[in-house]
Amino acid sequence: MSILDVRHLEKIYEGKVAHKAIENINFTVDKGEFVGIMGPSGSGKTTLLNLIATIDRPTAGDIFINGKNPHVLNRKETALFRRHELGFVFQHFNLLDTLTVEENIVLPLTLDGESVKGMDQKLNQVAKKLGIDQILKKRTYEISGGQMQRTAIARAIIHQPALILADEPTGNLDSKSAKDVMETLTAINKEDGATTLMVTHDAVAASYCHRVIFIKDGQLYNEIYRGDNRQAFFQKIIDMLALLGGDSRDLSTVRL
Repeated sequence: MSILDVRHLEKIYEGKVAHKAIENINFTVDKGEFVGIMGPSGSGKTTLLNLIATIDRPTAGDIFINGKNPHVLNRKETALFRRHELGFVFQHFNLLDTLTVEENIVLPLTLDGESVKGMDQKLNQVAKKLGIDQILKKRTYEISGGQMQRTAIARAIIHQPALILADEPTGNLDSKSAKDVMETLTAINKEDGATTLMVTHDAVAASYCHRVIFIKDGQLYNEIYRGDNRQAFFQKIIDMLALLGGDSRDLSTVRL
């Protein structure tokens, strides 16, 4: 069953010169899949994620998430849809420093007016799963980057969304924390069947996905599947990125 269905998607930014950021993109993501999106800077991958996240509206084409098209909803319905169906993990964590770790995690539930008992139960479950049950009372500035990202992941999954959208989730982390975060996302994907779509320029992070979709100049360029060997998949990703071109920052030289 497909959780995400993108059909003939197009996004044009009007200006003195109209810029077509995305052109005729079609793909689906099935329930339980972990899919990466890669491409050189300016290829349209963030635009694509923003359209799926309902942060931006497409010029043409349709997006169905769990069978619903969020772009036909009014503003209030869209906000609710985003809160119930989507979970977000960002490069800069986007946590509120005025709140403790646990207050950050239960935020989606607080907004929905869930009972304190129900919140506590879900909180303990996800905090344990992510290994952050010891730091729940701390403020975000008292914890490490890796712990911040795990807190953000906990917040993204506590309401069991249909789709988790991750935008460069390892972009601000050192390689050890990045590995931890990718293993965490993989575990959630495996154990809970959490469908995940991740934009990244890091080949190591991408090698954890089931498949990677490559975008160039706003169009689908190629896609490759992992199979059993992650090392070989990593090498394929590196080769594909080299073919795509782009700045050297897009190529990570780290071996697994």
